Amino acid sequence: MRLKKYNEKRDFSKTGEPEGKVQKSSKKRFVIQFHRARRDHYDFRLEHNGVLVSWAIPKGLSENYRDKRLAVKVEDHPLDYISFEGVIPKGQYGAGRVEIWDNGIYQCQPTLSKGLKEGSFKVALIGKKVQGIWAFVKMEEDNWLAIYEKAQPQKSTQKEKTTKPLKISPSRNPFDFASVKLAQLSEKIPKGKDWAFEIKYDGYRTLAFVENGKIVLKSRNNKAFTQKFKPLCAEILDFTQENSAVFDGEVVVFDKNGRSDFSLLQQAIKNGKGQLFYVIFDLLALNGEDLRKKTLKERRKLLENFTKLSPHILLSQQVIGKGEQCFTLAKKLNLEGIVAKNLNSLYDGQRNEDWLKIKCYKKQEFVIGGFEKSDKNKELSAILLGAESKEGFTYYGKVGIGFDEKTRRSLRKKLDKIVVKTSPFENSPNLKRATFVKPKFVVEIKFAELTKDLLIRQGVFLGLREDKDAKDVVLEI
Repeated sequence: MRLKKYNEKRDFSKTGEPEGKVQKSSKKRFVIQFHRARRDHYDFRLEHNGVLVSWAIPKGLSENYRDKRLAVKVEDHPLDYISFEGVIPKGQYGAGRVEIWDNGIYQCQPTLSKGLKEGSFKVALIGKKVQGIWAFVKMEEDNWLAIYEKAQPQKSTQKEKTTKPLKISPSRNPFDFASVKLAQLSEKIPKGKDWAFEIKYDGYRTLAFVENGKIVLKSRNNKAFTQKFKPLCAEILDFTQENSAVFDGEVVVFDKNGRSDFSLLQQAIKNGKGQLFYVIFDLLALNGEDLRKKTLKERRKLLENFTKLSPHILLSQQVIGKGEQCFTLAKKLNLEGIVAKNLNSLYDGQRNEDWLKIKCYKKQEFVIGGFEKSDKNKELSAILLGAESKEGFTYYGKVGIGFDEKTRRSLRKKLDKIVVKTSPFENSPNLKRATFVKPKFVVEIKFAELTKDLLIRQGVFLGLREDKDAKDVVLEI
């Protein structure tokens, strides 16, 4: 019954949040999650009696003795929520992105059960970022105050068994995941010495977390990439030279002309043939310091200190203030395009005009909303494509080129598992031969243009994008 309110507020067929189940646990863990919702705020959760007792703190915990931060008590959350990160879809309770900001263990005086009942307790937090004591005092109804008291947690005097404080190594990374900064599509090339230009690579955006001789690779939406790109891990560790660091970059495969090729990357993942490269273009943390509030110019200066040669770990090269020349050369070399980055920009995890992408030819992610068969291709002759718009999930045409027989069979097998009776498209045209599916799989399509009716012309299938969520795909052309 403790998680009844939590479960009633959520539709678990639509949200990726864990379903509420009370679990047995005697641990004393905490998590602070940054919630990019209608109003950004921090969620503070303490593990207690099989659930996470939770508060929403609009401004987060303060380390100023004079601050009294509002903390609104919300419904208990399941223990599995302690590791939840991701996007809660639109229309669902708490819609927005959830990121883990800090986690660790806690001690409480008096016991949390007694403190909740009496409306007052002190909690000592031992995390990666926060280490101190905060007093929680209830005001009225669900409103509490969180007040900073001491810089260093002290041993609890409570009789119940407590956990020994963690020894936090200064070389540990300050976060376990980060929302990647994205480039906004632009037709104009910015001018001036405040702009750096790089090649736009066509691969999988990948964050590399390195600390204490270990490495974890993650996609832009927090999917595990370590095993997928395991051949690169030892080289990244070697390149890092015993520092702890968080890198942002792209895993790619180059063709014989030195161009990154997404189709070749797909083949390398499937059959192991083809050399993987990790092209690094940003540094988000170094030796325990969060660098995301430093400018790109400052981050790049630190990144370029990593000079140890590695055959398949590359630093993306930057050209300052010569965007037109870079774009002309990119078109001549038949590259996908260039990325323009403001050297004064911070790494805010947003898509905005600080970073711009200028494409040489049209390429776009779409979501499969259905498929067709023919007498010639009985497995799959074409896929029906859509993306989110103001009107909802919108149809943009079909593509039937770019599949080999193995891909047709593999894709058909995936689509058969998510067949639906009605069209997912808001503007569904007359598709008599179509079999509709739940909009789940993201694909990358290269095409000549969109017609006046916003339909794909001369589209070619390049591959599945396992690193992107269907609900995040919108038309950028």
